[in-house]
Amino acid sequence: MASGSLEFRKKVLFLVAAYVVVLTFLAFILIPLYLPYTLIIWLIAASGGVFAIVEWLAHNTIYVCSNCGYRFRISAFRYAISPHGWKKKLLRCPKCGKRGWCRALYAGEVSAGR
Repeated sequence: MASGSLEFRKKVLFLVAAYVVVLTFLAFILIPLYLPYTLIIWLIAASGGVFAIVEWLAHNTIYVCSNCGYRFRISAFRYAISPHGWKKKLLRCPKCGKRGWCRALYAGEVSAGR
């Protein structure tokens, strides 16, 4: 396994763990208050965290077309709605226009020439 990929997985796990800890902490603070706006604050924090993680992942992931080998990035919206499997995502290549399972690479691996 490439060290860049392992580094990327560690970053993702850290972000998700930090997100869960912050939401849990926020819930323990807001639940005892029983105020009408506390649920709204918690939902805003929860959805904001999800959007931030999806945006970060979309920005730091590059996909390789299975047909022509073209490397490209996708938007956070496309990242969230596209079907995916282990290290692959079903996408349409912007170069050749064919739909297929594109391999996902960490952007650091590509910039390092791996």
